[in-house]
Amino acid sequence: MAHKDRLDYIRQLFALETPQLKAIRESTTDKNDQIGINPEEGKLLQLLIRLAKVKTIVEVGTLSGYSTQWMADALPEDGHIYTFEKDKKRAAMAKGNLHSSKITLVTGDALETLSSISAKAPFDMIFIDADKLHYLHYLDWAEKHIRKGGLIVGDNTLLFDAVWREALPDRVRQTALQAMREFNQRLADPAKYASLLLPTAEGMTIAVKNF
Repeated sequence: MAHKDRLDYIRQLFALETPQLKAIRESTTDKNDQIGINPEEGKLLQLLIRLAKVKTIVEVGTLSGYSTQWMADALPEDGHIYTFEKDKKRAAMAKGNLHSSKITLVTGDALETLSSISAKAPFDMIFIDADKLHYLHYLDWAEKHIRKGGLIVGDNTLLFDAVWREALPDRVRQTALQAMREFNQRLADPAKYASLLLPTAEGMTIAVKNF
């Protein structure tokens, strides 16, 4: 088996896409709809799900359903994932890609629609990969609705490396930078979480809720 580089080696050995995952990735061709995670990050989410014995997941930001499918594939038969997508076009794309009884797709602004599942709490895990300005609102919801010992995972938490730079990159707004820095700061609190920001391609903060 030939390998082009380090990531190719890892992906072919540890994070092979299923035919369905490959089809979802290949169907996501709009330049404005870049899939947020890579295969190795999808496999990392699967490992977290299995290690923490996760059965119920809330995902904020579905896009085409790529990360949704990675996580659903790791759930036990009685597991379920509720995934939220604000954009109607993306939600329609995800609906066409996701065909599992373990998945419920909710269309609409998660700031308003998360309350529709609050009564089903506590959940085992939340995966946040949506509009950066509202990460703190999603964290507020997660702190109330994720069980003690559950997982809170945020993607893109390096914010194109803006969080550690003094100068603001052109593509990042100051409000988004402030929100992401506070999101990471809150999850870094050892009194509330066991956590780490992993230096993946775009940064992934993983926290175990201790309260």
